[in-house]
Amino acid sequence: MSTASRRNSWSRLQVRPLGLLLSMLLALLLSGCLPTPIIHQFSTTPPVACPGDEVTLRWETNGPVRIEATPEVPTLGRKRDTGTQKVTISGPTRFHLEVYRVFGLKKELTESEVLSPPKDLEYGVVDAEGQSHFTCSTQTGALESSFQLDDSHISPNVRVGQVTNMNVRPLVISKGDVSETVGEGAKAPGFEGQPAQGLWRLRVPLDEGESCEDALESVDGRLIIKFQLSCPR
Repeated sequence: MSTASRRNSWSRLQVRPLGLLLSMLLALLLSGCLPTPIIHQFSTTPPVACPGDEVTLRWETNGPVRIEATPEVPTLGRKRDTGTQKVTISGPTRFHLEVYRVFGLKKELTESEVLSPPKDLEYGVVDAEGQSHFTCSTQTGALESSFQLDDSHISPNVRVGQVTNMNVRPLVISKGDVSETVGEGAKAPGFEGQPAQGLWRLRVPLDEGESCEDALESVDGRLIIKFQLSCPR
């Protein structure tokens, strides 16, 4: 057999498996056997942060992903199906995650946003599904509760401006060494400049002769305060 004949025979041997592979792949695509892109999780922590702060991206999908941000954040782009990454933000940022299938025939997209002060946000306590987060005693004469703001909620650099009582009752708001009695819808300026992170305690004084049940019903099982947030200049 001549050299040219052997070369042609070798080429046919190479082309046939490749053609078979392409045919099988096309059949899989047409039959829908390839997995549908799924995003199991995509989060940014904390969801409130100051310019220059680091936030952590976490994602879990069933395929390769592309992560982008608006405004642009360096070192993003194509990533593995599951992972974490710390990035620094320059201000309010919206992150976009896309997981795709072979040849881009199918894709799934989701977004997660990081807010930056100045911003007004509400935090507080809600009595969910009968599991009360409140304590009450006619001896102490108050309905009490608390909530914690930590790295999962807000960055350590975020500061408090004024705090507003969003409840229908006067409220005693305490954090650290500061405590203020605040009327319905009124503001508590004494927390200005403090870090928003930390343990916040809320106390509703009982009226004369009022039961704990009546007090809880009057606040509808929730105590909410609004924070005017800022970042260091």
